[in-house]
Amino acid sequence: MKKLIKSRLIAVHKDQVLVLKKVERPLRYTLPGGVKKKKETESETLIREVGEEIKLKLSHSQFNFYLSHIKKGKFQTVLKNYYLVQLKPKAIQVKEKHKFEEALWLEWKEALPFMDKMDRMAVRSYFKSLGRKLKKEKSNGYKVPPRLAM
Repeated sequence: MKKLIKSRLIAVHKDQVLVLKKVERPLRYTLPGGVKKKKETESETLIREVGEEIKLKLSHSQFNFYLSHIKKGKFQTVLKNYYLVQLKPKAIQVKEKHKFEEALWLEWKEALPFMDKMDRMAVRSYFKSLGRKLKKEKSNGYKVPPRLAM
């Protein structure tokens, strides 16, 4: 069985998430990132793919691992690693115009219906845990750790 490893960036600012609007119809959004090459680490994949897709240069110190999601299919297994970064919502140019119309900062709930299932799960998980974190932080300083979702 083939194994495909992908790295995705969840770039956030308050209640907004950075998404790429796909060229195809109907309307679809995706998170920046892509497929791992053989001799790359997952974080190197993220830096390379984000730099290829949009004008955003990342360094290892800017982002943190957030969660992984595994989808087992009949012919291949897809492992998506999600990384989290806090950014100021500025205009970001798309480099791969054949794939993406534009990069947008959207309110996360507005973007969810137009994302694939794994990206939707990761973005929802982050913002829902953020809500729980804020409630618990007020009472006891609770921090949300990275998670592994299967």
